[in-house]
Amino acid sequence: MQKASRLKDPPSLSLEEARRAILAHVAPLAGQRIPLARALGRVAARSLKSTSPKPSFDQSTRDGYCLADIPAEFAEYPEISLPLAGEIAAGDRGGDELLPGQAFRIMTGAPVPRGCSRVLPFEVCREQEGRVVLPAAELRRREKFIRRRGSDLAAGRVLVRKGQVLAADHLLMLVENGYASVEVYRRPAVEVLCTGSELVSPGGRPGAGQKISGNGILLSALVATMGGTCSGTAAVPDQVDELVAVLGERIAARPQMIITTGGMGPGKFDLVQEVFARLGGRTIYSRLRMRPGRSTLFGLVDDIPFFGLPGPPPAVRLLFHELVAPALRRLAGMRRPVPPAVPARLQGEIRLARAGRLNLKAGVARLERGQLVARVAGRTDAVNAILLLAANRKHFRTGDRVMVHLLAQGL
Repeated sequence: MQKASRLKDPPSLSLEEARRAILAHVAPLAGQRIPLARALGRVAARSLKSTSPKPSFDQSTRDGYCLADIPAEFAEYPEISLPLAGEIAAGDRGGDELLPGQAFRIMTGAPVPRGCSRVLPFEVCREQEGRVVLPAAELRRREKFIRRRGSDLAAGRVLVRKGQVLAADHLLMLVENGYASVEVYRRPAVEVLCTGSELVSPGGRPGAGQKISGNGILLSALVATMGGTCSGTAAVPDQVDELVAVLGERIAARPQMIITTGGMGPGKFDLVQEVFARLGGRTIYSRLRMRPGRSTLFGLVDDIPFFGLPGPPPAVRLLFHELVAPALRRLAGMRRPVPPAVPARLQGEIRLARAGRLNLKAGVARLERGQLVARVAGRTDAVNAILLLAANRKHFRTGDRVMVHLLAQGL
């Protein structure tokens, strides 16, 4: 006879339906202000705008000579000689005025004086007895070698949008605009619980029939890649009372998410759903129409998002990226919690036992002659893509077009 809690399980969902259900129950965390120097990789909690134009003054882009407008009739001569009336170095305060018929020596980045209409580079001019001699033909060049105030960036322009991950280039723009600190979303704190009487914590020595628990380390690393922190991991035997006690302690710590591995399914020792129900959890879904995903759970316990994942690490990795990661991105305030699926050409044949459900496979993707190609990951490969194998097929040939989610940049 089935347990009452399982009789009430909602129907199985597709991957898209599951994601929508998850994101409907997850909201961005509160913001906090931190020094700009510590903001790399954090998510902006509000849009940040430029506070001043860039450049903030008209400046020379070359070492050379700045000139005022020269009457057109002088262009008939092969060369023009002008008195050298001064010099402006980078860092000068400005305020100089260039009179018609004069030239100033000027350095790259220096403020262009009033009255200057162009800069001629040193290499096309020569100095002679306190004057600068320049070819008249250079006056017909379109390039003025002056960067005008605000030509790169106007004041009030958005530098970083709310929900963007702050990169090094963002920090450069922000510090140049006077930002010493920024408001970012708080990092999600995640508790991980690995269930199974056969598990031994990392560093321990497994006995007969036991194995070292690796899911805690795997999930800690994956959570960190999503901008979260794994505040604790534990391996717990398949005992209802012990699971209830340990999970109760985790709930009391008020993390932003709880993830369990193992203990999902119809078996005698698959106890997570029973424990979840005893703790007052509300199930949103308990199985999905995809592989892996038949034995998985998402719900809320004391308003904390709760993911019950199966035990095998390959399934944990796949379901983390497709289900848990979007929730973490939403908690962390990211604008696009679900990455787009992109097409790739398959390298190597794939045969599935049966069709009828979406199949997820860990993959390795790379660019080859300007085209994205992907294959199933080997045992020792670093996974950087998830292959989304359509439900209506069980045989995929080399060269077939498949959709993938990319997990890493710089392919």
